[in-house]
Amino acid sequence: MMNVIELQPDTTVDLYSTAHSLILQQGENAVKILQKEADYLRDNRLAEEDLYACIELMRVVHELIDMEIGGPIH
Repeated sequence: MMNVIELQPDTTVDLYSTAHSLILQQGENAVKILQKEADYLRDNRLAEEDLYACIELMRVVHELIDMEIGGPIH
């Protein structure tokens, strides 16, 4: 499984920057990729902090997508 969390989002700015980059690179697939990664981490009982980071990143990706639907954010 590909590790989609290459950057460790330590701050809110890092988290939003990582989410934005993921959307730019993966487009509509960003959410699906994060969901697969979260499922993989959960199913294999791997590092909880990675799972929580993935879930938080997924939340921010959803938030940015919702903002984009409301109007351009850049």
